[in-house]
Amino acid sequence: MSELTIINSLLGASGADRAVEKPSLTDSPVMATALVSDIPAAFGSGNIGRLGVNIIANRLLAAGAAPRYLGATLTIDADTPEDLIESVALGMRDAAVEAEMEWTAVEERIISSGPSTGISLSVFGIGQRMTSVTSLFSCPRKGDRIIVTGPVGATGAAIEGSGRGVEVLTESDGMVLTDVMRAVYVHDPDLSAVYYPIYGIKRALATLGVEADIEIPSVPVDEVVAGACDIMGLDPLDLMTAGVMLLTVSPADSDGVLEAVRRYDGGTRAAVIGTVR
Repeated sequence: MSELTIINSLLGASGADRAVEKPSLTDSPVMATALVSDIPAAFGSGNIGRLGVNIIANRLLAAGAAPRYLGATLTIDADTPEDLIESVALGMRDAAVEAEMEWTAVEERIISSGPSTGISLSVFGIGQRMTSVTSLFSCPRKGDRIIVTGPVGATGAAIEGSGRGVEVLTESDGMVLTDVMRAVYVHDPDLSAVYYPIYGIKRALATLGVEADIEIPSVPVDEVVAGACDIMGLDPLDLMTAGVMLLTVSPADSDGVLEAVRRYDGGTRAAVIGTVR
């Protein structure tokens, strides 16, 4: 199968018609973009295709939008093995179905750049604002509780491990948090911030301008990720985290948020990890 045939096969794959309960939507479009490059095309149990789609879908969800449409450009080194290209393309296809998104355009560029650079991926997505989202949340308040919806650091640990000979076999390219975030927005807690911490929890808090007291024993980390981080001398809070959302919420509402998100895959290990100073 040629690269173009593999990639064009994505255009027929869509999760838009899945028989699932759909949220009520407004006419307000929301856009998100991501460039996924300078990492291995395959890492741990994941790959760059699934990762790129999951980043877009979760960024839209963090903005209060239901993911709807996708487009992508793959830049592929001419020496990249065909089975790797196929794996990445199928990862993109399957992730779109899981995210209930429809492909509108996919293109590829083949380059010859000397030493193999593998695959890089530029993705854009469009969503529609959910009617249950009445405002944007980006202003954490002193005393708010900091919640993560699942274990942190798996993506970064797998990527770092792939370059250091440390095998990290865990779900490393994330998952789409549609059910988790619908539950949050329908619950309508006293949220002050919603952020997708793809580049790590510490960086997310810094981006939000937050100083925090983190309760390290409360931070959920998969055992295999914790072990790999010990070997490599890394902190899971510094690492890419693809399948998790970060929330800041009033202390009075934190238990209700945990109860709401723990009902769904992707939220079963949600935890309060600290407090905004």
